[in-house]
Amino acid sequence: MSKTPFYKEHWINIEVERLERYQAMFGWSPASKPLYGSADIREGQVVADFGCGPGHTAIEIARWVGREGHVHALDINEDFVRQCRDNAQKAGFSQIVTSQVVNGATLPLADSSLDRVTARNTLIYVDDPKATLKEFHRVIHDDGKVHAIEGDWPMMVAEPVPSKKWSALVEAAAYACRTPDIGRRLPGLLSQTGFSNIELEVVTRPDLDGRLLPMIRNMAGYARHGGQMDAREVDDTIQLLEESLIDRAYLVLAPQFVVAAMK
Repeated sequence: MSKTPFYKEHWINIEVERLERYQAMFGWSPASKPLYGSADIREGQVVADFGCGPGHTAIEIARWVGREGHVHALDINEDFVRQCRDNAQKAGFSQIVTSQVVNGATLPLADSSLDRVTARNTLIYVDDPKATLKEFHRVIHDDGKVHAIEGDWPMMVAEPVPSKKWSALVEAAAYACRTPDIGRRLPGLLSQTGFSNIELEVVTRPDLDGRLLPMIRNMAGYARHGGQMDAREVDDTIQLLEESLIDRAYLVLAPQFVVAAMK
C-alpha cells in the first residue's frame, strides 16, 4: 500500500477518464481573467504557474508576458506536464513555456529568479502550505509578487440540499485535500512567511446552470472513496442537485479567495 497520502496520491496518479475530463475542466475561460488582475503580470516577466495542470492557464500567461518573457509550468503529475508541453507547442508557445514535474516543497528554480508566482486551487493540496509559500518567497525577487486563487470547501453552499446533508458530503470529501479551508488561511500564512502588502478579494460567481457540477461530482467520488458517508446518501445528494437543475431550484456558491502579496 502506498504511503503517499490520498490528497497527494490522487494527483500523482490520475486515471485516464479523469485526466481527459480535466483537459476540459481546466480550460482557460475569459471569465477567469479578472481573477488574475491583482497578479499584475506584464510583458517581459518571468512567471511560474504552480499546479499548471494541462497548461491552459500557463499558455494564457505566456500571451501576457510575450516573447521577451517566460513561463515555468510546474505540476506534480507527469501526464499534466506532458499535456502542458503538447498544448504549448500546439498554441505556438513552446519556446516561452517550460514544463517541469515538481514533487515536494522544493522548486527547481534559482533564488530571486522570478517576477511572479501564480497558483490556482493547488495550495489546498500541498503537504505544508507554509513551506511552499516560503519557497515562493525564495524564488521571487525583491519586487516580485505571489498570487493565489484558492477555494474554501466548508464555505460552499448548495441549494436545495439541506445544510446538514451538504456539510456531511463536504466533510466526507475533504480528506482529498490537505487544507480544505485554505482560502481563509492564506492571508495569515502569507504574513507568517515574510510577505507584505497583502491584497485580498473574495469572489463568488453564482452557479445557476450546473457549471460547478463536474467539481461536485468529483467531490462525491472522494466521499464515496473515503467511506465516511454512506454511498447511497452521496448519490441521493447528487441526484437532488441534478433534479433541482431541471426544476430551476439549483444554486451553488463556491467562494474563491484571490490573494496577492509582495516579497
